[in-house]
Amino acid sequence: MKERISTKKISPRYGYVVLILLCIGITLPNFAQYQITGFGKEEVSRFLGLSLTDSDFSLLNMSPLIPGAFLSLVSGLLVDRFGPRKVIVTGVVLTAAGVVLRVFTSSYGALVASMILMGVCATFLNSNGPKVIGTWFEPNKASILLGVFLAVANVSMSIGTGSAAVFGTVNTAFVWSAGIAVVVAALWIIFMRDNKAGVGGAQEKENAGEKLDLATCIKTCAGSKGVWISASCMLCLCTAAVASTQFLPTALMSRGVERETASLCGMCITLGGMAGCLLSPLLSTLFKKPKLWMIGGGILAALGLSFAWKITSIPVMVVCLVLTGFLTSGFTPIISSLPLRLKEIGPRYAGTAGGFIATIQLLGNVVLPTYVICNIVGDNNYDAMFICFGALSVIFCVLCVFLPLDTGRNKA
Repeated sequence: MKERISTKKISPRYGYVVLILLCIGITLPNFAQYQITGFGKEEVSRFLGLSLTDSDFSLLNMSPLIPGAFLSLVSGLLVDRFGPRKVIVTGVVLTAAGVVLRVFTSSYGALVASMILMGVCATFLNSNGPKVIGTWFEPNKASILLGVFLAVANVSMSIGTGSAAVFGTVNTAFVWSAGIAVVVAALWIIFMRDNKAGVGGAQEKENAGEKLDLATCIKTCAGSKGVWISASCMLCLCTAAVASTQFLPTALMSRGVERETASLCGMCITLGGMAGCLLSPLLSTLFKKPKLWMIGGGILAALGLSFAWKITSIPVMVVCLVLTGFLTSGFTPIISSLPLRLKEIGPRYAGTAGGFIATIQLLGNVVLPTYVICNIVGDNNYDAMFICFGALSVIFCVLCVFLPLDTGRNKA
C-alpha cells in the first residue's frame, strides 16, 4: 500500500484539496484555543473553581503555542526529510487527542497540559504551511494562497472568540470542539497526499522526495540574514496581535462591558487580520517601495494596539480594532512567504526555514506576554499592557528597514 501511494501520479489540481486540508487543520487548534479567550479570565476561573491571575490566564491562552518553541524546527527538518504527510498527519491526530482530553480536565494543570498537546498541529502547519503550498503551486500563486491559509487561521480565531456568546458554558464549548476535532483528524488521514513530482513536474529527487541532510538544512537557514530578520518581524507582529486578542475581552469586561459584547468585540482584531492576509499581499505589489507601506502600517497598528480598546463608542472601537488587525496580521503572509523567494532557501529548505522562524516567533508569543509584560505592568493593568503591545509594532517598523523585500520581489 505504501509503495502504491508513493508512486501514484497525482494531478496538480489536487493541491487545492491539500489547501483545504491545511485550512481546516489550522482551524481546529485556533478555534479551540480562542474559546478560552472569548469566555475571559473570570468565567474560566469559575469553570476551574479557582482564582486566576493575568499571568495564569496568559499561560493558559498561550499553552498551545508552547510546542512551537520546541517542535517547530524539528517538524521543519522532518518534513524536509520525509515529506509533509506523515509528519503533519501525526500532528493533527495529537491535536485532536488534546481537544478531546480537554473535555475531561478538572484542574488548571490538566487544562494547560491538554492545551499544550492541542497546539502540536498548529506548530506543524505554521512551520510547514509555506513548504506544503510551495510544493504544489508556483511562487507567485503560493504567496497569495498562503494569505488565504493565514486568513482562515484568523477567521477560526474570530469564531472561537465569538463562540463564547453562543455557548452557555465552558464545558459545552469544549464538547463541541472535541467533536469537530475527530472529524478533522479523519479527513486528514483519508485525503492528505504529498506532491512528490514537485511544481511543474520536476524530478522527484530534486524536490519533495529527496532526503536532505539535517545539518545542511540547519546550517543553510541559520546562515540566512533574510530568515533571521523574517523571524524577528514575525515575533513582534504575532506577539502583538495574539496577545492583544487574548486579553481584549478580559480588558473590555474590566471596563464594565458585558461578556457577550466583549467576546464579539474580541473577534474584531482577527477578522481584520483575515482581510489583511487576503489583501495585503496584493496591495504590496502596487507599491514600488513596499517597506514604506509596511512601516507606515506598523505605526498605525501601534496606535490601534495601544488605544483602540479604550474607545467608549462600541461601533468606533470595532472599526479601529478591525483596522488594527488588518495592519498587524496582514503583513504576516508577505514575511512568511519570503524564505520561498530567497535564493539560498527556496522550496528546498522552506520547511526548515519555516520551523526556524516559527520557533523564534512562538518563543516570543509565550514568553513576552506571560513572563515579561504581565510581570512588568502588574495584574489588571490593561492600559500599560496594551501600550506594551503597541511598542512591539514599533520595533517591527524598525526591523522592516532591514527586511530583504527587494530580494523577494526579484525572485518571484
